[in-house]
Amino acid sequence: MKYALAFLALLPAAASGETQYWDYKDWRIIVDTVDTGEDLRVTCRAMTGGDGLRSLAIEVSNGDTLPPDHYPAPVLHESAPRGYDTVMQDGQRVLFQFSLDDLTEGFVTAGLNDEGIKVATARAHEGDSLWMLQTMRTGDMLSVTLEGELVYRASLSGFTAAYGKIAEQCGFPTTGVIE
Repeated sequence: MKYALAFLALLPAAASGETQYWDYKDWRIIVDTVDTGEDLRVTCRAMTGGDGLRSLAIEVSNGDTLPPDHYPAPVLHESAPRGYDTVMQDGQRVLFQFSLDDLTEGFVTAGLNDEGIKVATARAHEGDSLWMLQTMRTGDMLSVTLEGELVYRASLSGFTAAYGKIAEQCGFPTTGVIE
């Protein structure tokens, strides 16, 4: 019996986790903390939209390269009901637009997820992340268009508080975006 207990002690422990939520006006924060047994992994996500519809999100992990070395990119997420296509198709060009003069382009990546559901994401060029975050802090709305048609309009009400919360929870400075 003592050999069986010694053997069980050598098996890896299951990762344990905790999820926390906050809301700031039109933005929701989800923080997942997982103790892998080797380290504590924290994933922070600020998002608006969702609930089965498209959503705009910023996601970081305490294992990522974080600001001020690398700023997270806002990403538009879409999924389709089983058997249907997403509106956004792989390789298409989208525009992220705050006003007529404040815009940048991005591209769509689309495919199937692990459950066989069609999904698509649109993100701006990586070099535009800091500019987008700064503009989101001061703007009211962000529109994403595909071939001149509106695909998504995100309210930016509560974005600054949401960004501050993910910075606090994942341990990076808000310098350059808020301060």
